Amino acid sequence: MLHQLSSNINDNHDQTIAGVAIAAIGSVLLMNRNYFFWPPEWTMFMNDKRLDLAIIILGLLIMLDSLFTKKHRGWRMFILIVGAWTMWFLIGIQLGHAFGAGEYRMDLTVIGETVISILCLYCIYQS
Repeated sequence: MLHQLSSNINDNHDQTIAGVAIAAIGSVLLMNRNYFFWPPEWTMFMNDKRLDLAIIILGLLIMLDSLFTKKHRGWRMFILIVGAWTMWFLIGIQLGHAFGAGEYRMDLTVIGETVISILCLYCIYQS
């Protein structure tokens, strides 16, 4: 069983990395309650713990799907599309902070989330 799991991780390392990265982003957002600050009217919604927990669960689902034999292609495609869409959503919000509020401190996270979204798209392409 352990050998099969490690073999699946080796075969699906790109999906595993994407899932772990998305779960890590959700964890960081959960710990930082004031990450999003612009526009001020939306801060309560964007810093909501439920959204952060949903991102963590999405990352764990992507990672767990990479551990097991691929039986449900539709499910895998769905969670990877939702993962890429979530990264694009976060990129859009962070670019809004950069251009709307003049805060460019989120530039590295935009680059990282772009790489993760491309990784999700690559996993979709491979499946």
